[in-house]
Amino acid sequence: MRGKTLDQIDRSLIDGLVTKHVHASDRTKDLYVALIRAMFRRAMREWEWIDHVPAFKTYNKGGQVRVRWITEEQAEKLLRELPDHQREVVVFALSTGLRQGNVLDLTWDRVQLARRMTRIEHGDTKNGNALGVPLNDLAMAVLQRQKGKHETHVFTYRGEPLRSANTRAWRKALARCGITNFRWHDLRHTWASWLRQNDVPTWVLQELGGWKSETMVRRYAHLSVKHLQPYADQLIFAPKIRPPERRRKLRKAMTQNHPHRRPKRA
Repeated sequence: MRGKTLDQIDRSLIDGLVTKHVHASDRTKDLYVALIRAMFRRAMREWEWIDHVPAFKTYNKGGQVRVRWITEEQAEKLLRELPDHQREVVVFALSTGLRQGNVLDLTWDRVQLARRMTRIEHGDTKNGNALGVPLNDLAMAVLQRQKGKHETHVFTYRGEPLRSANTRAWRKALARCGITNFRWHDLRHTWASWLRQNDVPTWVLQELGGWKSETMVRRYAHLSVKHLQPYADQLIFAPKIRPPERRRKLRKAMTQNHPHRRPKRA
């Protein structure tokens, strides 16, 4: 791609390069494309070098979507191991489901404490649409503790805006807790899984998380079946089977009344 400008790079060019040079699984090919896609998104949203991101090809279409989440007990253990500034960021992520970039880039002008909400502006979400985020008591408590620490940014470290959350301290805290195969983005999966386990409908979860496609939310659907219970209860079947204790008493009585007769099984 040497000598080409970003607007000259399209889906077919990347597909040709990946197919020719990446001799690996479809999953690995998708990782290469994901990196390219991330660079293009930054070029569009932050640097404003291009107007749109090409629809790059996805290779692993039939694979299962990764969903990794932790329990509340594991989360509490992890929070105890984190430094104060990182603990606040993780609590806010667990209470809102926001992605790492949206949490770290959160500024006070986007927070409306009186209305208990914050805004993620157009172009700052994964799907490009603006998102209104309701703030529960847990998230509000975090913001109250952060007030006055910085003029513009919500989350800081040593007086400066926090630039990264996936740090050595984060990884060491995970190791001390014995939590494996867990990425920072999995805090979002944990948030969604907890809500679904508390019977939040998938369509509500989709709006809360800002997912454009219902397919992305269906990965959490199996975590709650409360809405299906009334239908499962429609199966009415009462087999007439004698309890084991009753069968034993019946055999014993027959043996006593007819000692030379073998009782039939009930």
